[in-house]
Amino acid sequence: MFLTARDRRRVTLVGLFTLLVVPAVIFFTRGEPQAEVASVAVAGIEIAPSQPDANDSPAPVFLSGPIGAAPTGTAPTAYPSADTAKLTGLATFSSFNGAPVTICNCPQAPYGMALLVKNLNNGRTVTCSNVMMPSTPANVTIVVHAELFVGLSDLVNAPIPVSITW
Repeated sequence: MFLTARDRRRVTLVGLFTLLVVPAVIFFTRGEPQAEVASVAVAGIEIAPSQPDANDSPAPVFLSGPIGAAPTGTAPTAYPSADTAKLTGLATFSSFNGAPVTICNCPQAPYGMALLVKNLNNGRTVTCSNVMMPSTPANVTIVVHAELFVGLSDLVNAPIPVSITW
């Protein structure tokens, strides 16, 4: 950053002003200790000093309650869930009238997404591409191609409980 001539003069004046004012303020504000004033009354009775004694420190002002735990310098770390979107429900199968083997239909999931379908009974998983289908059977969350369904369970076990992630 380059300063113009005007800015350089302003910075110089502020610096000189500071060099003059700071010592003057220090010089004029330093106080000399005052002599102790006698605090004896006319009758010879000593008067108590107006300032509290140095040993009489005021009681600390703390909130009542238990003492808090000392900080350890660590903070809990939150990790995101591995399953960003998840559904659970029943799965069945269909031949999809000669469509590719890798398709399935889940109206609750976004169309065109790759879905990971996991059988909750045995832990087997398959991946399929979600496509639109005119209708889905009642109480069924996903319809999987018959050849993919065999990777999850036997066809005679349909419908099966599954979890679906994408």
